[in-house]
Amino acid sequence: MPIVKIIERFLKALEAHVDLFFKSARYALGSIIMFGVAPEYFGLWLVWRGVSLMLPHWVFQWGDDKLYSLYQRMVLFFFETCTRLEVVLYGDAFDVLKKRESVLYLGNHQSTVDWIVADMVSLRCGSLGHLRYVMKDTLQLIPLYGFYFHVHGCIYVKRGKFSQSKMISSLDYLKNPKIPTWLVVFPEGTRYYPGHPKVIEKSEKYARDHNIQVLKHHLVPKVKGTWLVTEHLHEKIDAIYDVSAFYEGSVNEEGIRGNAPQLIGLLMGKCKKIHIHIRRIPMSEVPKEEEALKTWLHNLYIEKDALAENFFSKDKETRASVQTRLGGRPHSLGLWSTLSSFLVFTAITVPALCTKFGRQLYLQLLVYGTLGGYGWLALRSVC
Repeated sequence: MPIVKIIERFLKALEAHVDLFFKSARYALGSIIMFGVAPEYFGLWLVWRGVSLMLPHWVFQWGDDKLYSLYQRMVLFFFETCTRLEVVLYGDAFDVLKKRESVLYLGNHQSTVDWIVADMVSLRCGSLGHLRYVMKDTLQLIPLYGFYFHVHGCIYVKRGKFSQSKMISSLDYLKNPKIPTWLVVFPEGTRYYPGHPKVIEKSEKYARDHNIQVLKHHLVPKVKGTWLVTEHLHEKIDAIYDVSAFYEGSVNEEGIRGNAPQLIGLLMGKCKKIHIHIRRIPMSEVPKEEEALKTWLHNLYIEKDALAENFFSKDKETRASVQTRLGGRPHSLGLWSTLSSFLVFTAITVPALCTKFGRQLYLQLLVYGTLGGYGWLALRSVC
């Protein structure tokens, strides 16, 4: 073999290893910082909670939303800015960017990073701090954040043991007209994950048994949580944002759909482009009765299924031309919109960990804050 080819192979292998090293370093650094700043974030929240105790609760929520936005911008610094992820928007996206309203965000569910898509959309709409999620009860176990999510306005629900009264109690808090809200619901309940075909088969069987259309790219949506939100916040919410996210690279060369990139994969830059389609539906068009909403929601997912076929088609040319055919337009964030938050948390963390007092306070906030949060959630029995 000529020496030139040997050198070329060596350089390509070296380049691949260097690229993997930097991606792995980005994942490690990002994970350490995003979870590592939890005590500092919790400390900032405690200070604000103390300062705002004698103020109206909407004032506390205003400050809390600012803190939440600060943290989530840092999340996007790692997941979007550092990975150089290209975000392409479709549908009503550029119209909703101009609006400032309370919304029910209905998203398709296929990845552990679908919540970050909500970050991407809401930041571009100037509403990042207003994000609140209907989320699985097991997320209560995340140290510090598990407690914080609830006080921020997120709603925990138990799969299989859904408590309607407790969800209504949480929704009542969000009725306050002075608390803007983006309430995120994933009606499918769990992820559409080709790697776990039994979940998909169960959904398809349910559709056949109930004589409704089988979905090709989604699970049959569950209506209970969505109905409670629309019923109790119908006057508060301005519109539903029907959001469909499609991660490029989910379909292989043979045209077979695989698993969407998960948290580690996205952070390591394995997904270069994400397509986000947004459809704005005024609340006046949304049924209030549960059975009518159930039919409406399934019809909505039939439409989402048809849209998804453009991105998951077996035909390579169909997938390659989707951006042009559907009028997708890239929309990038300014560097400062995410870098600023990273610098703020760096400025708080580095000096604190360089002093004995700072390290002691960090550990105390981590340990006692976590235990206190667990105790509070258990006593309140929030779901």
